Amino acid sequence: MNEHINEFYMSVDKLKEMEIANDLLTILLLYSIPESYKNFRIAIESGDELPSPDAQKVKLIEETNARKDKEIPTFLVIHIEETLRKRTMSVTGKSPTRRQRKKKQKQQSKIQVKM
Repeated sequence: MNEHINEFYMSVDKLKEMEIANDLLTILLLYSIPESYKNFRIAIESGDELPSPDAQKVKLIEETNARKDKEIPTFLVIHIEETLRKRTMSVTGKSPTRRQRKKKQKQQSKIQVKM
């Protein structure tokens, strides 16, 4: 995203020389960002006034950095996937969990005591 912002603002400088209105530049930037930024775009559009292109650049960089901070580290994603896979296997009966094995052992020991 930072690369996109830099490329766009190189073009903005050229467009400013052509005296393109700031509001139009802001709208062009908003509609050039990926669909995943749709909520961000709507929030900016619904404000009373559109920010200047420079203010918009700062807001977009802040949004991008905030999204990066929320990303889950790869090692954690792998751990979560493995845990979910193990749980799925235990539900499908392919590989019982420790809890299921202990429960089954208790049930078997109760049956043996009754005999």
